Amino acid sequence: MKTIHYLYATCLLFALMPAFSSCTLDADDDLANLESNVGAGTFSTLGTVMMDNQGITIESDLYGNLIPENPETISSIDADSTGQRILAGFIFLNNPTDQSSLEGHYIRIVDLLYKVNTLPASDLRTLPEDNFGNDPLQITDVSISKKHLNIQYVYEGSKHIQHGVNLVLTNQSELDANGLLPVEFRHDAYNDSPDQSMESIVSFTLESIAECQSADFKGFRIIYNSGANSQAEWRVFVK
Repeated sequence: MKTIHYLYATCLLFALMPAFSSCTLDADDDLANLESNVGAGTFSTLGTVMMDNQGITIESDLYGNLIPENPETISSIDADSTGQRILAGFIFLNNPTDQSSLEGHYIRIVDLLYKVNTLPASDLRTLPEDNFGNDPLQITDVSISKKHLNIQYVYEGSKHIQHGVNLVLTNQSELDANGLLPVEFRHDAYNDSPDQSMESIVSFTLESIAECQSADFKGFRIIYNSGANSQAEWRVFVK
């Protein structure tokens, strides 16, 4: 995996380009690697931004409640709104194993900061027609966190047109015998003329999917068009 410094430089580059609201990822990175200790005391995590009258905190998928001493870095990428997902690289300013602080762990965001597209699922069962694209892409990693389904994916695109992705519930979206919910991960290239492979992460809110509230819910069967297979499938379970 390329270093976190390279990924941060990539984010800065894409921040200057209109094609995407958030930068792409390096093809060697996956969610497991990105959400890990990357050495020299630096950690990274997916998390959800929370705003209140006390300021900005991050509900980390891995490390609990994080309190950044430099929240302006989050504001600088227009991610300072409750519910917005981010990928952040940081150092702890106290002992991360010390549970004496009930409010959370103090951190400094030092390197990686990426605004993750955060969306509700779309329920085709309540819509008059299917207007979602189904252009090819490749899923590279999936995780289910406390409140989100997180999908990392690769697609063919360009810096000129912003592509769209959706998580779509269909008439087949009923819990199966294993407690898995079939959903479709759709990609709309909007007639783009691709000239390179690009990678990104999207988080879908679990609260937008009624079936996720069932005690029988165990995970997802994600159907997508891989190019070679229009019914490719990725299974992910709640941990």
